[in-house]
Amino acid sequence: MASAHNGASGAAPASAFTLILLQVSARALTFVLNQLLVRLVSPSIFGLANIQLELLLSTILFLSRDGFRTILIRNEPVGSSSESTEDAGKPTGPRGGIPNSVHNITLMPIPIGFVLTVAACTAYVRYISPDAMHAVPTFHVSIALYALGALSELAYEPLLIRAVRLGHPALRVKAEGAAVFVKVISTIAAILVLPRWSTAPLLLQRYLVDERAVALLAFGLGQASFGLTMLAVHLSFFVKHYGVQDTFDLYIPRAEHITRTEITSKQKQTMTVWFDRTTLSLCATMSQQGILKHCLTEADKFAVARYATLEDQGGYALASNYGSLVARILFQPVEETSRIVFSSELTALDPDDAVSQLPATSKPVALERVGGMLSGLFRLHLLLACLLTTFGSPLSTAFLYIMAGPRWALETSAPAILAAYTFYLPIMGINGVVEGFVQSVASQRQVKRYSRVLLAASGVFVGALAGVNAGVGRSEAMRSLVGKTGLVWANAVSAAVRAGWCWLFLGSYFRLAAASADRNGVFDVSAVTLRAAVPSRPTLAAFALVSAVLRLVVPSLMPSHAELLLGSTGGRLQALRLLLPTLALAATCLGVVLGAIVLFERNALVRALRSLGRRGVQSGKDGETRKTQ
Repeated sequence: MASAHNGASGAAPASAFTLILLQVSARALTFVLNQLLVRLVSPSIFGLANIQLELLLSTILFLSRDGFRTILIRNEPVGSSSESTEDAGKPTGPRGGIPNSVHNITLMPIPIGFVLTVAACTAYVRYISPDAMHAVPTFHVSIALYALGALSELAYEPLLIRAVRLGHPALRVKAEGAAVFVKVISTIAAILVLPRWSTAPLLLQRYLVDERAVALLAFGLGQASFGLTMLAVHLSFFVKHYGVQDTFDLYIPRAEHITRTEITSKQKQTMTVWFDRTTLSLCATMSQQGILKHCLTEADKFAVARYATLEDQGGYALASNYGSLVARILFQPVEETSRIVFSSELTALDPDDAVSQLPATSKPVALERVGGMLSGLFRLHLLLACLLTTFGSPLSTAFLYIMAGPRWALETSAPAILAAYTFYLPIMGINGVVEGFVQSVASQRQVKRYSRVLLAASGVFVGALAGVNAGVGRSEAMRSLVGKTGLVWANAVSAAVRAGWCWLFLGSYFRLAAASADRNGVFDVSAVTLRAAVPSRPTLAAFALVSAVLRLVVPSLMPSHAELLLGSTGGRLQALRLLLPTLALAATCLGVVLGAIVLFERNALVRALRSLGRRGVQSGKDGETRKTQ
């Protein structure tokens, strides 16, 4: 397998732009699936699957693996420099380039996830799930399928970490694309085919006549197929390039034999080590922080799942589905890809720790590459923020009327929630990038410091939500202004606190790194400042003008609710005719702002896209390891 191994490890590293494009395609396919499901399933089942079961799944996966993944894909030395590993004990093949004591840690999410899956699913079924869902015949089967999907995703975690460390970060996003496609096909097929399965056994036929049972089972089948496909793609890649034996050897923990020289006696002593203490301690710290982060990220879902009816959960799920569309399709791929780049290119740099410093070989290139990428990402995020806040609020009702129908647009609070999301999303996007930077390069001391920031952000979230609810209860003006969007605004304030601290950390890191690299006059730290990312004044003026026009003119152009309800009975084409003046104005305004972007932001956008297109998303340390194998 030598030639195959070389071929695998010698593949050219993917550019950040390529990784983002692959993930955007997968997220877009997921959106298409949800768009189809909105019209195929009831609001109660849609809310259960997209609020409660998704929350259950994300809790299991996030708490089981994210703290380990963030640390283990980092490009920095592990283990103690004062100790040496015996040559006979050095791993080879796909395990090469990483000590056994560190590789063993990559296996820990599997048993942790198994225990957490059993505990979480049991607690959900017995104590949390709505009583109405227990009457659905396929409820327990669907929970089991979600558990199978979660365990399948945890099973490929050691392979994912090795793929990134061996220079193949694109493997995961390619696998995700295939898995999303399988999920779409299996979910839609189950909803459409199962009710028409006339030759089904009698035991199944009584389940298939229940529309809710079929829909819930379809969601479970889709999630299980997603996890199994992710596992299958990762396994097939490693089996193809390294063989069956070396691939499954990655799942076997092996001891590391370390030779240590005693200072007093000068005698060599061999120790058997199963886990690297430094790496394990940092993973534990990051996992503890992950609990806080997960609670903050999913706070709105926790609240909605606890206090709202299933129908209201369906409405909130739809609004957040469209509201977080940009986050899932664009921000999340950017965040995940940038985290891989940060972890691969840079190492921890703590001004309070004299040992922490950049490796000499990565100083010249890494700072400029990552700095240019960050500058480009910030410019793109702020331009997108201008687009969202300009068009989102005045056009939210029209958008939902076209995409989901009159029931969702006119009879729920979804338009108001969607409008609020357009202000929350820019903060979420910036926070995703800068928080990913912190988690990729922070030392253990800095990680603990950020945990205190997360605690403060939690307090801010609770305080903001309490303040909004109190204001809504006392003031009619506050009620009309905020309505049912308090959760969104509280999340926005909390995310702003996190983003602010991470932004300060990023600035201090680059100033210290530039000084450490001794590249004064070559690397410009101002490239990663907020001032450098803000669009030009003519562009901002164009957005301000268009925003004012839309907010003044759209209310007079939009038909009344009665007209929209009546128009919907005449077919989709008749409904669209009613919105034609509003859509024409929106298209004209969009042309104005896009023209301003082309005129005044073209050079900045070219530089931003060029920075994302640079190749080099790989581990430099492992790159050297591959060359010597």
